[in-house]
Amino acid sequence: MGRYRIEGGYPLKGTLTIRGSKNGILPVLAAVMLTEGETILHQCPFIADVFLTMEVLEQLGCRVKWQGRTVTIDSQNCISTAIDSKSVQKMRSSILFMGVLLGRCREAKIGYPGGCEIGMRPIDLHLKAFRKMGVKIKEEKGLLCCDGSRIVGKKINLDFPSVGATENCMLLAAKAKGHTTIYNAACEPEIVELQTFLNKCGAKVKGAGTDCIHIEGVKKLHGTEYSIAPDRIEAGTFLCGAAITKGEIQLKNVCPNAMRQVLLRLGEAGCVIKEGKEEIYLKAPEKILPVSKIHTGPYPGFPTDMQPQFMTVLTLAGGTSIISETVFEARFKHIGELCRMGADIAVEGQTAIIKGVKKLHGAYVSGKDLRGGAALILAGLAAEGETVVENACYVQRGYEQIEKSLFSLGAKIFLE
Repeated sequence: MGRYRIEGGYPLKGTLTIRGSKNGILPVLAAVMLTEGETILHQCPFIADVFLTMEVLEQLGCRVKWQGRTVTIDSQNCISTAIDSKSVQKMRSSILFMGVLLGRCREAKIGYPGGCEIGMRPIDLHLKAFRKMGVKIKEEKGLLCCDGSRIVGKKINLDFPSVGATENCMLLAAKAKGHTTIYNAACEPEIVELQTFLNKCGAKVKGAGTDCIHIEGVKKLHGTEYSIAPDRIEAGTFLCGAAITKGEIQLKNVCPNAMRQVLLRLGEAGCVIKEGKEEIYLKAPEKILPVSKIHTGPYPGFPTDMQPQFMTVLTLAGGTSIISETVFEARFKHIGELCRMGADIAVEGQTAIIKGVKKLHGAYVSGKDLRGGAALILAGLAAEGETVVENACYVQRGYEQIEKSLFSLGAKIFLE
C-alpha cells in the first residue's frame, strides 16, 4: 500500500508547475471510445487512475502509446462491449464507459464502479437519464447489461447537478439520434473541458459551464489532438501546503478563475495572493486567521475535493472555523486522524467545528481516501516531529509523485 514518512517544520518555498487535471482527463479518455481513428492527448498526468483507465481502453481494443506526457490512442478497432468487473471496481469514473460503449456500440456490460469510500455516490441519476433516452438496463450477476439499440435524444432533468451524471449524459447524447437537453447540469470546469474535446472531435455540444447543456447527436466522431487543462485541485493542495507551513510559492500552469472560492478563502485566512494569467503566488501569514462558515457545493461553490486540505490549514488558525460538507456524507474520515495529531475538531452531523491549536504533533496516521490522504500529508508538513501517513495508494490515484513535488519545495518527505 505504501506510506509517506514526513519530518515536519520545513516551509514550502519555490516554484512548481501544475500538471494535467485528474478530473479533466478521465472523462476525455472515456470519450476517446466514441471516436474512430487516432487521438493525441498532451499534458497527461502520471497517476494511478489514468493508468487504470488506459488498461480499460486496451481491454476494449484500443492501442495506447506513451511518449513523455503525450499519449496516442487508436480506437479504430474497438469491438468489445464488456469491461472486467475488477477494473471498474477500482475507480468511480469507470461508469463513464457505460455512456461511450452505448454511444459507440449500442450495448454495454459493466459492473458497479468503485473508488474512494467517501460516502454514497449512487449511479441512479445516470441510470434514470439513460432509461429516459431509450436504454434498456437489467442486472445480471452483479453486472449492468444495457441495450441501447433505440437511443434517442430527450430532455433530461438531473435531480442533483452531478458531475459524473452530466458527463455520462453528454457522452451518450453525443452520438444519439436527435437533440438532448440536460437541465440542472453540473457547471464544473471539467464539464467545459469535455465539451471542448467532444466538439474538436466533431460533436455538437453547447452550454457547458451553465446549468443547461444542449447536444445535437451526430453519426460519427473523429480523433483529434488536445491538451489537458491544469489540475485545479492539485494547485489548491499545494497552496494549502504553503499556507500551513508558513511558506511562499509560485504556481505555474494554473487557471486562477477556476479556483476562485479556494483563493478567496485562503485570502480570508490571511494569505497574500497575487494572480497572473496562468500563475498564482502565495505568501503565508505569520498566523492563520479563522474563516467564516464554508459550505462545500457544486461549482462555483467551494469544492468538496478541497475540503479536507483546507480544514487542515484551519487546524492552526487563531480562532474557530466551521465547515459544512453538503456533497458527500462520509468525507470527514480524515478528522479522527487529524485529532490524533493534536487538532481540535468537533463534528455535528455534516458540520465540523475547527478550533485552532498552537501546533500539531507528528503521529502514525492512515489515509482513508484520496483527498483525506493529501490533507494528512499537509498536516505532517506542519507538525512537530515525524509523521507517517499510511495508504499512499489513495493519494497516488490523483497526485503524481506528490512526495517529489513537495521535496522540490523544501519538504522532508519520503515514500516508503
